[in-house]
Amino acid sequence: MNKLIIVGNGFDIHNNLPTKYTDFLIWYLTKCFKSSVESDGKFRELIELSYIKISQGYNCREITDYTDIALWLIKECSFESSVSSPDFISNQIMFKLHVTSKSELFLRLMTHQQERNWVDIEMAYYKLLKECLSLFNISGKEKDAEKRLEKINSDFELLKTNLHEYLEIVSKDANVDYNLDYCAEGLIDSNVIIDKHHLKNIPDDDFENLRYIKPKDITILNFNYTGLPYKLSRRRYNHIDIHGSVKHHRSPIIFGFGDEIDSDYLEMEKTNNNDFLTYIKSFGYFNDTNYKKLIDFIDSDSYVVYIWGHSCGLSDRTLLNMIFEHDNCAAIKPYYWQKDVNTNNYLEITQNISRHFRNKQKMRNRVVNKEFCAPLGSQS
Repeated sequence: MNKLIIVGNGFDIHNNLPTKYTDFLIWYLTKCFKSSVESDGKFRELIELSYIKISQGYNCREITDYTDIALWLIKECSFESSVSSPDFISNQIMFKLHVTSKSELFLRLMTHQQERNWVDIEMAYYKLLKECLSLFNISGKEKDAEKRLEKINSDFELLKTNLHEYLEIVSKDANVDYNLDYCAEGLIDSNVIIDKHHLKNIPDDDFENLRYIKPKDITILNFNYTGLPYKLSRRRYNHIDIHGSVKHHRSPIIFGFGDEIDSDYLEMEKTNNNDFLTYIKSFGYFNDTNYKKLIDFIDSDSYVVYIWGHSCGLSDRTLLNMIFEHDNCAAIKPYYWQKDVNTNNYLEITQNISRHFRNKQKMRNRVVNKEFCAPLGSQS
């Protein structure tokens, strides 16, 4: 029996990397303001940002560095139109700041961030694709839909380029919690496997204490871009960077959406407009052999899935459905986030996992009971 460890962004966050999309947006806004300083107070990319010195200000606040500006923008500033933000003081000089969104996508991200204090870039992008699809299906609106779609894709590519730069910076000196190394190499508890046919052909020598299975192959399926799982070293693990890596330029990052089960996606294919498919993840899988390596693994033998920090959201639905519903999948063990003594997100993860199953009986037979699960960072 084998072990497949699915690694998501929660793994990087657990290991103290600032890889939430909110962290990235703060960095990007900081970069925008730095660029505006270098270009004499004007900058235009996904946002248009400019500032001027003033002799009198209203409700001024003290700004000590560029990150202060970014935090201020992301929390309070309106990006809806060309509106003056509150004035600010820096180095005893007063300024008036003007900021305007030049991107429908970026405006959606900032609005969602301000309203909910989190954002999912890939989901926001796909929702805009769906809006373009609705417009495309209205007679006489096809050209408008095409123009809007082209701009959304262009803005998404800018975000992708900046995200690559950001992740290269923050992942340089990262290290991994040693508990995760012990967990990765650990034995598989046969008691978590409900469908016992997976156990019939396992030799007795592969068991320890008649209950625990020594995994033959341990493969780490990494959905992140930072390359952090390579720091796990207690044994020789196989690594599949299914979405590419900022560490390996021959495997460019795959950033986009991956729910080809969705009915709207099928309608996008019918439009015969490839701009709808530009950032659909499956087409990125053709760039290297990572997808084939995954297929070879899941076809080779029964396996137990460990989930480390992957929310199991819909942006990876096609791939996760293939893994979870495969006949060789024996069990799915989610490692949850322990928020405090009484609160964790085990229920949320299992709800998300259920969305990737067409066959709900398989889902009930494979998701491991909370009694046998543990918080991310546990050794077992």
